Amino acid sequence: MLLEVVAVVLLVVLVAFYLNKDPPGLPPGPPRYPVIGCLSHCHTIEDCKKFQKKYGDTFSLRIGSQTLVTMCNYKTMKEAFARYEFIDRPNWDFLNFLSDGEMAGVIFRNGVPWQTLRRFLLRHLRGMGMGKSRLDDVILREAEELVKDFRKYTHGPAFFPPSINVATLNIIWQLVASRRYDMDNEEIIRFVDLVQEFQEDIPWLVLPDFFPWLKYLPGPLVRRLCREDKLKANTKIGRDIMEEAVREHRASLIPASPRDVLDEFLLEMENQKNDPNSVFNEQDLIKTIFDLFTAGYDTTSNMLRWVILHMANQPEVQRRIQQELDEVVDRATLPSHVHRPRLPYLDATINEVLRVSALVTSGVAHAAAHDTYLDKHFIPKGTIVIGNIGFCHFDPNYWDEPEEFRPERFLNESGKLSIPKEAFLPFGTGKRSCLGQALSRMELYVFSAALLQNFTFGVPEGRTVDFSPRPMSGNNFPKDQEIVIKLRH
Repeated sequence: MLLEVVAVVLLVVLVAFYLNKDPPGLPPGPPRYPVIGCLSHCHTIEDCKKFQKKYGDTFSLRIGSQTLVTMCNYKTMKEAFARYEFIDRPNWDFLNFLSDGEMAGVIFRNGVPWQTLRRFLLRHLRGMGMGKSRLDDVILREAEELVKDFRKYTHGPAFFPPSINVATLNIIWQLVASRRYDMDNEEIIRFVDLVQEFQEDIPWLVLPDFFPWLKYLPGPLVRRLCREDKLKANTKIGRDIMEEAVREHRASLIPASPRDVLDEFLLEMENQKNDPNSVFNEQDLIKTIFDLFTAGYDTTSNMLRWVILHMANQPEVQRRIQQELDEVVDRATLPSHVHRPRLPYLDATINEVLRVSALVTSGVAHAAAHDTYLDKHFIPKGTIVIGNIGFCHFDPNYWDEPEEFRPERFLNESGKLSIPKEAFLPFGTGKRSCLGQALSRMELYVFSAALLQNFTFGVPEGRTVDFSPRPMSGNNFPKDQEIVIKLRH
C-alpha cells in the first residue's frame, strides 16, 4: 500500500514537472517550481529593476500555470504593442464569469469584435466632443460643483472628498447616457463604492486562471476564496443601473436625433438585428458601458488624487502654479481650454505627476495571438505579455534624475510645454492604448486648474504623504489619506 501511495505521489510530481516545463527559447527569468511557479513576483517598479538587472530588458515569470513575459525596454515595448501578434488580451475564464458565460465588452475582447467596438466608441465619443473644446462646458460644470463641494472640507484635515469620483463619473455618464448626478447622490456614491470593491476583488477571481487545480476544490470553498458571490452581487447592482438607463433610452429614442453613445448603440443594434454574429447586442451593450465606466472614471479620479498629493508634498511647485493661474485667469472665472496655452507650468506639472505615479504600472495584459518572437526570444501562443510602463517612466536612459519630481522636464527653453516622444506612456502605447486618453487629459487639466485656483493643499502637521499604492487595487492607485484643504482668498 505504501509503495502504491509513493508511486502516485511520484507520478503527480512528474506530471506537474512536465506541465510546468517551459518551451525552449523563452526569455530568462527566476526558477520555476511545480504548481506554484516562481516564488519571486514583479509587482513594483523596484521588483522590475531587480529582475531587469539580473535577466535583461525582457524576462519571463511563471505564476502557477501561466507564463508572463515582461518588457522593460521602451523601444521593445513600443514595437511589440504595434504588432498584431501582441494585440490580443488573455483568454481568462473569469471574464466569462463576469459576462454570464459569454465574452462581451471592449476591454478584454479580441479580433474583429474588439476592432468593431473600439472603432464605434472612438467615432461616437469624438462625435460627442471627446478631445474637443465643445466638451469644455460639461467639464467646467463639474469643476464648479467640485469646487463648491471641496469648500465643505476646509475646516481641518479630511480624507479625499467623494465628489472627486462623482465629478469624473458624471462626465462619462453624460457622454454615454446624458445623465448627471448631484455630488451627494447616494445612488452614484454607492456605484462608486461598487466599482472600487470590484477592482479590489478581481485579483481573487482570477486565481483559478493561474492555479487551475483550485477548480477541483469544493465549490463553496472556491466561491468564498475567489469572492464569487460578492462579485456576482456587485456586478448585478451595476448591471441593474445600466439596464435602467437602457430602458429609459429605448422609451425615448428618436432615431433621427441620437443624444449620446447609448442611443447610437441602440440604433446600431436595430440596423444589425438580423446578423447573428453582430457585436451590437444587449449583452455587449451592457458590458461595454460598464467597461467605459470602470476604465474611464476610476483611472482619472485616481490621477487627480495623485495631483493633489504631489501638490501637498511640493509647496513650491503648488505656489508657482497658483501664481501662473492668477496671472492668466481672473479669480471670478474658472480656467478653461482657452487659457491652457498660457498655463504651461500647470500642464507640465500634470505630466510630471502622470510620469512619477505611473498609475497603470504594467498596463493591461496582452497575449500572444500565435507563436512568435520578441527581442529574439520565442513567445508561444497565449503567453501573457506585459509592458512595464513604470520602469520606462524611471529609465535613466530617457529621464535625467528620474527619481526627482521636476515639472521643468516637460518645458522647453522658451518655457513652452514640450512632451517627450519617447518613454512617456501614461495611457499605454500601440493599438490597445487607452481610447479615452483625450477625455482624461481634458478632465485632469480643468479639475486641477479649478482646484489649485481656489485651494491650497497640504498635509496634517507632523505627517508626510504616503506614496505607497493602495493594496489590492491592481494598479498604482493612491491610498486614501488625510490632507489639509485651505481656501485661497
